[in-house]
Amino acid sequence: MGSQGYWLPYRVASGAWQMEQDFRLLHRLRRDPQPCLRFYGWDQLTLSLGRHQVWDPPAGIPAVRRPTGGRAVLHQAAKDAAELTYSLVLPLSYLQAKLPSLQRACVYDFCCRFWVQGLAELGIATDGSAFAHCPSHRDPGYRNKTSCFASRTRADLSWQGKKLMGNAQLWQPWGILQQGSLLLRPNIELWEQYLPGSQVVGVYDICPSAPGIPGLVEHFLQVAGRCFEVDWQRRAWIDFPDEKSG
Repeated sequence: MGSQGYWLPYRVASGAWQMEQDFRLLHRLRRDPQPCLRFYGWDQLTLSLGRHQVWDPPAGIPAVRRPTGGRAVLHQAAKDAAELTYSLVLPLSYLQAKLPSLQRACVYDFCCRFWVQGLAELGIATDGSAFAHCPSHRDPGYRNKTSCFASRTRADLSWQGKKLMGNAQLWQPWGILQQGSLLLRPNIELWEQYLPGSQVVGVYDICPSAPGIPGLVEHFLQVAGRCFEVDWQRRAWIDFPDEKSG
């Protein structure tokens, strides 16, 4: 297959715990430089904010700050089966061996292609990037938007003009962390209440016959193996004694 990597089982926990684990996985690359992929859910309705986003979220809903950039995202509780969140960590040495350029747009395209291909295999053809030839690869009004799903960038996936997935990255000298949320069955009323102006659509809105979360995890894990040429080995959370058990 090529490179060795590992994946961690789907886990539901608080937003603060999930963000801490993603940050730790990125730093773990320094002593264990292998690609890592994990999928997860949220224990309750939560807003996540980009690393440098300046915005006071509304009262009455938990909010966490992501280690990655971007704008605010609404995360529904996992019991609603409304989204599939993931994180991907890749060593810089791996990216250098795979890509002719480490320009950010190039890395985003590389990291997102398993989602594009995986969705295509489910019968969902995502829109082409509207910003492929724009120097910033983003909606000119992006910085003025509160919601990640109110605009599109090179890092995002959309379907017929509505946003299906948002992604964001954090770079370090030894590797990158990419986080993202694939919408499955978004509650439009909740999005309008907390992040008005968002243009959202979910996988099950487009393809009602798509598998449930366990099937989607298995599907995208297989596609990621082909796209990244990585042999993903399952690791249990017990293998990470320095991590909190949640």
